[in-house]
Amino acid sequence: MRRTAVIVLLLFLAIAAVACGPSKVEVAAQQKQECFANEQRIKLAINLVNADTGVYPDIKNVLAQLDATCPAGGTYSFDPNTDTVSCSIHGHP
Repeated sequence: MRRTAVIVLLLFLAIAAVACGPSKVEVAAQQKQECFANEQRIKLAINLVNADTGVYPDIKNVLAQLDATCPAGGTYSFDPNTDTVSCSIHGHP
């Protein structure tokens, strides 16, 4: 009886662990990866506009057109001096 109770408890804990989903570390790593992918898309769009017009576009307009947001809630910025897009939370790759 006791052994059966222990097995049932272990099975319950195993199912609960799987059902809880990814860990906070896994979620943070995924968000960082998605953020860096957004940064690449943003930089490409900015550089394409600059190549066509000779002027860097306002990053707010680019973000709106791409519907790009940091999955962790960060804010994107662009530095035309270094040609770098960065996030207030994740920085840049």
